[in-house]
Amino acid sequence: MPLTGTVIETAGLIPADIDRMYALMQQYFTGVAPAAFRHDLAEKPWVIVLRDSDTGVLHGFSTLCLLDATVQDAPVRAFFSGDTIIDRPYWGSLELERTWFHFLYTRIDTEPHLRWYWFLICKGYRTYRYLPVYFRHYFPSSEPIPLFEQAVLDQLAADRFGDAYDPVTGIIHCRHDYHLRDGIGDIAECERRDPRIAFFEGRNPGWRQGDELACLTDLSYANLKRCAFRMLGKAPLG
Repeated sequence: MPLTGTVIETAGLIPADIDRMYALMQQYFTGVAPAAFRHDLAEKPWVIVLRDSDTGVLHGFSTLCLLDATVQDAPVRAFFSGDTIIDRPYWGSLELERTWFHFLYTRIDTEPHLRWYWFLICKGYRTYRYLPVYFRHYFPSSEPIPLFEQAVLDQLAADRFGDAYDPVTGIIHCRHDYHLRDGIGDIAECERRDPRIAFFEGRNPGWRQGDELACLTDLSYANLKRCAFRMLGKAPLG
């Protein structure tokens, strides 16, 4: 069942779409307060909307904003992904990734002199798994994080989440926040044999209670894997 993705300004959402988005969040997460959902939505200027290509029914979305920071006297810019969900029958779709990549890199290409990052917080391993699929280097991972990237990650997370962010563990403790329902983000024993999934669980043992792992990846073209270039419809570097 194909999906069609579009990026629209959040202010342009109609009430029926907002109601559908909230219903999807309730379906897959527990503890989703209406006020918190609307606050997250209101502060994000863009939302990727995924609709069934035949019926037009909304079956997924991802909110998005842009963060600016100065780290070690260097200006950096980071895209930050907020609430994100895809209805389960459409989990095999790559439309979210395709739409996301095109939207981001259209903007990155206008200011290639800046240092661009993706700041991502992961409640579950499926979100974390986007990083190794599309990027050569990402953090945290089994690879040591460079000092500059660690400083970027710490500043973005602290600016965004304050004392809820623990720079020692890289975990954002928001126990009052919503978390995945049972059966949605569960990690099977066979999946634990994947070192990337095992790494996520080891670094975020409280994911079931809603803990988030703060993550960062460089958005330079040199850091993209071949599958990312396929999402962009471009030839890989080199």
